[in-house]
Amino acid sequence: MTKLTMFRVRHLLITRSAESLSRIKVLQPRLMQRFIADLRDLNDALKHTGLDGHYWVWSGLLLGWARDGAVLPHDCLDADFAVTDRDFHRLVEAVPAIVRAGFRCDRRFVNSAGQVTELTFLRHGARFEFFRMFPDGGRLRYYMYSIKLKEITEVVAFVPEQETVPFSFLGRTWLKPKDHALELRSVYGSWEVPDPSWSYLDTPGLEARRVSPYSHFDWRDGAAAPTEDPGKHPSAH
Repeated sequence: MTKLTMFRVRHLLITRSAESLSRIKVLQPRLMQRFIADLRDLNDALKHTGLDGHYWVWSGLLLGWARDGAVLPHDCLDADFAVTDRDFHRLVEAVPAIVRAGFRCDRRFVNSAGQVTELTFLRHGARFEFFRMFPDGGRLRYYMYSIKLKEITEVVAFVPEQETVPFSFLGRTWLKPKDHALELRSVYGSWEVPDPSWSYLDTPGLEARRVSPYSHFDWRDGAAAPTEDPGKHPSAH
């Protein structure tokens, strides 16, 4: 089995196993308790880094707070954060502190232009994902990836560019987009009512899809995350 195939099989197994576990009701309280503890630990670790005050909660974690005042039960193994392009170096510099807090480097996504667009970390089976947001004419452009056995698809989408404001959640203070309803509409459409059919590949802010030139995004070696990586394999160093 090639390294490429092994990575994609590993990704699918982790993703499907995590999704399956989060849907077993008897396990949800324990998973939720551990996930919330991990979120608090991450928040505490980042308070002592230059990233503090320069990242915010968005996507599923923001949706749970806005709609239910809690983490969504089916989403207790995934947390989404965002950081602007100009502050991405702060995230890179915070990686050692995140690792010291018990989180493992997982994946480092790179777009077709060779820019690192997302860093993800693992702890207790949950993923903590930091998306790099690129200002683009009053909007923020971000990238997502659909990983299948035969190819990786790069998805380009937008959310409105907004200032961020503090809010309390899970016993900690975080940042969120000022108009979170506007943000959520751009990601989910009618976000107030749960929609089991929703897919990030069909987000209202989607603008482009293309085949990625990269074979995988494995970052388990924990090598420093570069700001740019033109012409290189995302795990090369």
